[in-house]
Amino acid sequence: MKKIMFVALALLMGLASCVKDKQYPGITISNVTYNPTAVQENDEVTVMATITSFQKILEAKVVYTIDGESLALAMTEGTDNLYKAVIPAFADGTKVSFYVEADNNEVTAASPVMEYTVGAVAVDYRVLRLNELNGNDKFIEIYNAGADAINLNGVYIEKDGAQNWLADNTVKIDAGGYVLLYSEDVTIEGAAQAGYPESLTFHSGLSAKKNVRIQLFTPAGVSIDDFNLTNIEANNPAYIPAPASYSRNADGKWYYGDATPGAVNVDGTVALLGLEGGVTPEPPTPEEPDYTNLVLNELNGDTKFIEIYNKGNIDLSLEGMYIMKDDYVEGAKWTADASMVIPAHSYVLLYSNNVQADHPELGPEYFFDGGLSAKKTVRITLFMSDGTERDTFTRGSTGEWGQTISDVAPQSYARTPDGGDWKLAEATPGAANPATGDDIPQE
Repeated sequence: MKKIMFVALALLMGLASCVKDKQYPGITISNVTYNPTAVQENDEVTVMATITSFQKILEAKVVYTIDGESLALAMTEGTDNLYKAVIPAFADGTKVSFYVEADNNEVTAASPVMEYTVGAVAVDYRVLRLNELNGNDKFIEIYNAGADAINLNGVYIEKDGAQNWLADNTVKIDAGGYVLLYSEDVTIEGAAQAGYPESLTFHSGLSAKKNVRIQLFTPAGVSIDDFNLTNIEANNPAYIPAPASYSRNADGKWYYGDATPGAVNVDGTVALLGLEGGVTPEPPTPEEPDYTNLVLNELNGDTKFIEIYNKGNIDLSLEGMYIMKDDYVEGAKWTADASMVIPAHSYVLLYSNNVQADHPELGPEYFFDGGLSAKKTVRITLFMSDGTERDTFTRGSTGEWGQTISDVAPQSYARTPDGGDWKLAEATPGAANPATGDDIPQE
């Protein structure tokens, strides 16, 4: 059954997408992403990657593994060297790992392995921040400004555009706590931090007197924080080598500060020179529910489904909301119960009870009464629980519902892209709609 789970900003546990990949002679794989990031049961997952090569790419594929079995999917090439493939849907709890591989007849390149768990509850990583960087003792400190502990599995750091640390499932950070990472330069035998856990070791050095960019990412490749020191000039009289740490004051800005690894920073008095950006806002104030973000997103009279989409950044309860059809005289065709929650940037997919036998995996809450035609005039309206109209779709003239007109099967009436204008487009139940479509015939 497709479970709509309460998730935060769109992310599940998993290894990082958008990871800086290894460079191979002639081939570069970059910007590996997957969508949706909050994968639910019955969701197909679209994997995309930018692949460039000095020679023609002969083959690009996604290699994915479930239950120890590896399978390959050929990727199709679009514009601007963008390749994509679709991993099929799996049941809740299924762990899927995958990577992108490309071959140009000279070499074969592969991206890092990524992973997601179907139905996993997402984590809001926005409360994490880079808090202290030290090029003398060679450590990076991450701080959790949130109210809950977070497992950092899949969170990663890039130094100067190359991944140098990836958290595994053992790395957790308490609310108001710290994770302290040391460079492999000082964790080797005989060094200052010899024997430091591998899971907390980053694989590069860190200098107190060179330009450096340290970026912190969610497992899906979304930037959380970006320390970008770009203007160090050793011959400039204004240049100050870091006496100890680059440290965040309580105001969120970067200063030269005393080293306080794994502890509260001591506010510095000299602001850090040459930093682009570097100010992390206070932890976000929870958003108020905004139901203007809920829209009817796709209707299909061939396979008989209605898709509702949440355009916003927070999850929304649909409890008490209902759908009516045509002239509204026959009562609600579907009413959401208390269990119905739609995640941010995700979907609820409903089917006609006329095709209930085709979807034994779904519970009764996912079926609406009556049919839905691909060749008749129709009005479908989504209402709030108080009777306020939230969104509506019409095809044909008011007062002439159910009249036979042109048949558009198997295509859908779809907002293109998600939440956009109504068009006639390829059916994509429970997944992102196409970017464009054709005008919907009205007769």
